[in-house]
Amino acid sequence: MLCLAWPPASSAYGWQQSLAPDRCATCHDGNAEQVAKVTLADLGGSVHRLLACISCHKDAETLPHPRTLVLVECAACHDTPEAEYDRHGALDAEDARAPRCADCHGTHDIRRPSDPHSLIYPAKVIQTCGRCHQRYIGQVSTPQASRGPLAAYMDSVHGRAVIEKGLSVAATCVHCHGHHEVRPARDPRSRVSPANIPDTCGQCHRGIKDVFQTSVHAQAARGSGAARAPVCNDCHPAHEIAHINAPQFLRDIVTECGSCHQDLYRTYRESYHGQVQRLGSTRAAKCSDCHGAHDIRPLSDSASRVAPQQLADTCGRCHTQLAEMSAAGRANFIQYRPHADHRNRRSDPILYYIWLYFMVLMGVTFSFWGLHSAAWFVRGALERRRVRMQSRSPARRAQAIERFSAWHRWTHALVIISFFGLTLTGLPLKFSDRPWAESLMRMLGGTEAARLAHRFFALLMFGYVVLHLIHLARAARRGKGSLRARIFGPHSMLPLGRDWRQFCQMLRWFFGRAAKPTFDRWTYWEKFDYWADVVGTVIIGGSGLLLWFPTFFAALLSGYWFNIATIIHGYEALLAIGFIFTIHFFNAHLRWDKFPVDLVIFTGQLDEEEFRAERGLQYARLRSAGELEELRVPPAPRWQRHLARIVGSVALLIGYALVGLIIWAALQ
Repeated sequence: MLCLAWPPASSAYGWQQSLAPDRCATCHDGNAEQVAKVTLADLGGSVHRLLACISCHKDAETLPHPRTLVLVECAACHDTPEAEYDRHGALDAEDARAPRCADCHGTHDIRRPSDPHSLIYPAKVIQTCGRCHQRYIGQVSTPQASRGPLAAYMDSVHGRAVIEKGLSVAATCVHCHGHHEVRPARDPRSRVSPANIPDTCGQCHRGIKDVFQTSVHAQAARGSGAARAPVCNDCHPAHEIAHINAPQFLRDIVTECGSCHQDLYRTYRESYHGQVQRLGSTRAAKCSDCHGAHDIRPLSDSASRVAPQQLADTCGRCHTQLAEMSAAGRANFIQYRPHADHRNRRSDPILYYIWLYFMVLMGVTFSFWGLHSAAWFVRGALERRRVRMQSRSPARRAQAIERFSAWHRWTHALVIISFFGLTLTGLPLKFSDRPWAESLMRMLGGTEAARLAHRFFALLMFGYVVLHLIHLARAARRGKGSLRARIFGPHSMLPLGRDWRQFCQMLRWFFGRAAKPTFDRWTYWEKFDYWADVVGTVIIGGSGLLLWFPTFFAALLSGYWFNIATIIHGYEALLAIGFIFTIHFFNAHLRWDKFPVDLVIFTGQLDEEEFRAERGLQYARLRSAGELEELRVPPAPRWQRHLARIVGSVALLIGYALVGLIIWAALQ
């Protein structure tokens, strides 16, 4: 489509001899300051190199021509692109802000799209579009760069393929938005209109397009009233398309699904899969791992990945042990409900009532013992004000009474280590939707490291249980007196009638209506702590084993027990954490006569005067039996007491910091 080609075909156009490009160059190809510069080099590489200047600049036919030439009408030759170009996105073609031909193709240096020097060459068209859409030309953007369409595209899998790998076939602006027919997404004729997105992406991803056409999403998009059925760019954000194996994509894709499936998203987030996935795990099952990505089918379709006949194979992609299980075991395993809702009484009544039980239990426990601690704190403050505690003289420290043996202290040390370890590695899961949980998980080395650490501390928990059982067996073998005396005697950990009487007297003391009760070896609150720990260990340990070895227990139990175990394990642990770090810490360390740390569990001993004041009944009994002398030991060295204060204070600070995070999360 050459107009007035050079040289002229007829001498009738001899006047053009004076306006040949080299003739025009005498003014426009030099160092002249007063005229527009057009180099012959530009013209030499242009697709218009065979045209005379006046083919486009018709008002320059007569010399001298006007200093300002009228805008070139490209439509004289290129009528088809001109017809296609009725608007550019939101801008009408008549809008002065709309780009003209020269803005995208250049002026005197227009080259073919396959020419690497062309402004619309794949590697350069991004920058060409960016001149208007974002003032961004340069290297691949960094995470700190200001985000925008072009910057986001540069970081996408498409942009990196073009910029870093030089793949000219990778999608650029024009592949998705078109060339001359760029229209806004709301225009049904636009290539990026939701209805046309599958075809636009299918230009390159033909196989995926064919698979997608059979999916439930494509069927919904084709159906009536399904204008917002998801298409490609709903899951793969248009300018931010990441590689499907990129960690950020693996984390964000669940949120994309959740933008439509909100109820399923909520229940998924409350499952173990959803918790660790939110905290950064790329191994945990995501929506697409179970339902598929482009081939999502309805549950009623036998080809669906979550159809009953396919579900065992779907779960087996991660739980590889399923392949070795019996048919009954596989059938049991898939009874697990990944979207079970323990707050919905109609859909999951068993889980609902288990959850309700824990809500009531925690409410009653913290209310009762919270009031008990508050009353004790106030009464202790009044007592401290009335009778100032006198500093102990060195003579009183000449002897101490052993309360806990080395066996007790080491066993309790394992309790402390395992409990703090289990709390720190497990609590982020329970509150995985809070920013502090993600930060804590990173401090622990990530979800995989936390998982291994949690199991290590669980083994420590089972270890101290074994040690305690050994101690009980040895104590029973060495026990003196009748069986009844050992069960109901002063060393018994069973709640007895005297504990109830001491509790009632303690309540009266709180209100100044009785003297403070005198205790024997164990107090009523210590017995409560003991049995709460026993029951909690059995519940948490048992449910934890069920979740640790799911394929083993699936051979014996329905997979629905995994749902039950998840609720029990999480809420029993939350009850234990809250009680230990508040009520137990107060009873043992923070009451006025022990503040800031009770050293007895670290040193194993009490000053004799302190022992007589606290355990008056035990002191009198030991003294009358002549056994007190056997328990007298030298006072613990100063370094041991200082170390105990440091360790105890750190434990208190960590415990109360975690309680603060729990309360913060609950308030939010």
